Amino acid sequence: MKLKHQLEYLLLRSVIFSINLLPVPAILFLCSTLGYLAWVVFPFRIRVAYQNLSAVFPELSHSEKLSLLRRVYLQFTRTFGLVFILHRKSLRKVIENARITGLDKVQRALADGRGVVLTTIHASWFEAYFAWFNLSGLPTSLIYQKQSNPLSDRFFVRQRERYGKSLEHLSSYDGMKAFEKALERNRLLIVSLDQSYTSRGTKVMFFNRPLACAKGAAMLHLRKLAPVFTSVYYMKDGELHIDFDVVDLPHYEGIDDSSINDISTRSIRLYEPWIRQYPEQWFSLFHRLWSKKRDDYPPVKRSIHQIFFK
Repeated sequence: MKLKHQLEYLLLRSVIFSINLLPVPAILFLCSTLGYLAWVVFPFRIRVAYQNLSAVFPELSHSEKLSLLRRVYLQFTRTFGLVFILHRKSLRKVIENARITGLDKVQRALADGRGVVLTTIHASWFEAYFAWFNLSGLPTSLIYQKQSNPLSDRFFVRQRERYGKSLEHLSSYDGMKAFEKALERNRLLIVSLDQSYTSRGTKVMFFNRPLACAKGAAMLHLRKLAPVFTSVYYMKDGELHIDFDVVDLPHYEGIDDSSINDISTRSIRLYEPWIRQYPEQWFSLFHRLWSKKRDDYPPVKRSIHQIFFK
């Protein structure tokens, strides 16, 4: 084990230990304060978030975008703090009492025995979403990007397993064979769509801009005939919501670029209304989705009034 990883993990556990000495209201206050300071002093990735927000809301003025971004930073840091206290009774209660829609559709799809390709996008309550699958007992496999630090990676897996062990973790490096086997075992297979795969993706229109979307969900549907679903997760009025729905797909004659693009397009466009409704909960707002070039993200000008009073 590398010394660097051990030191990073020690720092992580120290932060978590310190946070857990506080009651939940104090944690929320602390995280909100950190978010406010980040917005004022060091607005990390503001160039990326501003350009992404411009794609989602082209009709907003500069001031309106900054006002929305301010709420985004506060939401992001509040959620970040709650990730470390998933074991608290108050958060467990939130997950246990989550409002679920479309679960009957998922269960009917699993009854056919082909598994389900469950697409999703990156939202800020992702840890609660993963924990819910462990709590639900649904046979689920998650395709995820392993952290470079194996100690930290294992910690977050254990966090989710506090609620059960129905959620299986598959590394993105395991490859299509492993993902196909998960479907053959009649499992839900969680696949994230809102990432940019510039060299390996299929070009789809996402908020009227071309995005290199991952081909995995489409390929798995075409190879295994597993139905494709959407899923979103969000907080509304103090309650966790998880919504499932079927992606309406026609019959495809073969596995080709046209079919892959059509499936990917039909899937990802269903997330646009949710993102416009809950932009402050869309975690990928900070990801370089539409371009990897730094020059495509110019500086964001902010007046004193826009920083403190918008």
